Amino acid sequence: MNISRHATVARDVPAAITMADILSPTSEIAFVKNHADAFQASSRKGDVWMRMQLRNSGVTDMHGDLVVRFPYLQRVDAYLLDTEGYTRTGTAGSGVALSGIALPAPFPTFEIDVPAGQTRTVYIRASGGPMVVMPVWFHTSADYQSWFQGSVGIFALLMGIACTFTFYAWSIARKSDTPAYRLYFWFCVTAITYVIFSTGMGKSLFWPQSNVSTITLVYILQGAVTAFGAVFISNFLDIRRRWPSFYIVINGLIALCVLSSIGGFFPSLLSRAVYMICSGIGPIVVLVGVWVMHRRGAPGAGAVLIGWAPLIMATVWLYLRLFEITPYFEINHYIVPLGLCFTVFQFSWAISNRVKDAEASAATDPLTGLSNRRDLDTTLAALTRSNTPACTAVLAIDLDGFKAINDTHGHDAGDLVLQVIASRLKNVGAGRAKPFRTGGDEFLIVYSNRDARADIQQFGAQCITVINRPIAYRGTLLSVGASVGVAFIDDHVDFRESISRADAALYAAKREGKGVVRLFDQRQSPVGQPSAVQPPLGQPGFRPVVVNG
Repeated sequence: MNISRHATVARDVPAAITMADILSPTSEIAFVKNHADAFQASSRKGDVWMRMQLRNSGVTDMHGDLVVRFPYLQRVDAYLLDTEGYTRTGTAGSGVALSGIALPAPFPTFEIDVPAGQTRTVYIRASGGPMVVMPVWFHTSADYQSWFQGSVGIFALLMGIACTFTFYAWSIARKSDTPAYRLYFWFCVTAITYVIFSTGMGKSLFWPQSNVSTITLVYILQGAVTAFGAVFISNFLDIRRRWPSFYIVINGLIALCVLSSIGGFFPSLLSRAVYMICSGIGPIVVLVGVWVMHRRGAPGAGAVLIGWAPLIMATVWLYLRLFEITPYFEINHYIVPLGLCFTVFQFSWAISNRVKDAEASAATDPLTGLSNRRDLDTTLAALTRSNTPACTAVLAIDLDGFKAINDTHGHDAGDLVLQVIASRLKNVGAGRAKPFRTGGDEFLIVYSNRDARADIQQFGAQCITVINRPIAYRGTLLSVGASVGVAFIDDHVDFRESISRADAALYAAKREGKGVVRLFDQRQSPVGQPSAVQPPLGQPGFRPVVVNG
């Protein structure tokens, strides 16, 4: 039961006021009825007191727990009074050790007993910290355990998700020399640590009985989250080169985040201004800058924009709540962890795409878009593991007359020819063969369909046919030919040896006519290897098979 609206509140009470002063008949402390589901006050000018009455109209004693759902409170004192004035007390908060009727929990929580048919008066005193939003709930013991386990379970789930992406960030960072990936890893670490302590879980889990205050640590971590997020975005989007003025703004924000970590030594007004910039205004400025870069077409800016926005929106929502512009909802307690989880997910997705693009670029020929020799090694290894049928073949292709085009029309014409031929080889081999560019005008095709050998030979002829088609260049028709060497793969030959055999067949085709398909003869050794079987005297060592031409 939310009892905030049934309570009376006294704000700005001097710290010297004690419980005896409050109960004194001459006390001048005025308690005003609260009409909202959560009451809000600043403890900078003094303590905040709440008074409420709990009546048990049942026939059995009521055992319950009173929860002040705000983890930033440094100290909360609870006083339980009976009809005779007997008082039980307890202390909880982020800056004090648990005592009395206080229970270990992320929020200040106190054990309350109300006998059947009686009424108990509860006073709560909150001190320390800046703005506070305190919905106060009274649970039965069973209901409290259910709520507490559910609340901790939600936090644990969110932290588990964030930790998963943090582990992914670590796995990427340790394999890469890119600074942005390491910065992202530290952003994830600080974000998780910030959520653990800002939600009160850190204190309740690690040192509930200590007087150590975690509020300063929370402020430091909040500045660190903003700083690491900003510097990661700066490196990931290469802002220093793309937009130098925005780079200066980000560096200024990072400097302010460092200052905010020691803001407790500054005058109150300055400390609050620096904190507001680091936690609210600064991240919004970064968001606007990334949006501008996205509009300018900067690679990765869109993904960063989507990732950074939920965290900023969660922060803005909480600020609006602090200024009582937005209503209180239960989800307010989880909105920052939710925003952080979405942010690390989106940033991880952006990094994953960047890594995939880098890997694809390293495995792709930049001119033709075909896979290169690096990807060829990966493909052959995969084919070896998959036990490809014996009819699979490797085709080595070399262009005829390509040098003359380069010499006559220039390298631009040569590049165009290579690009067009690469496209044609992709099309002719779609669904059954994968082409690679292995040299200047050299291509290799891995044929993996389960087709007859005659069909594979005919495929080699089709490759020559499509390559022979004229290519238009600045009003001129350019023509090149091609020679093809084919090596079939059986159970006794691995794919790497088949490449050497295909090259041997291709060299024979180039020597003996060009523009033809040649099949590797088992009596001919692969290129670079001595012949295993010497041919009889007077007979050729290589017997070409002509399929086209």
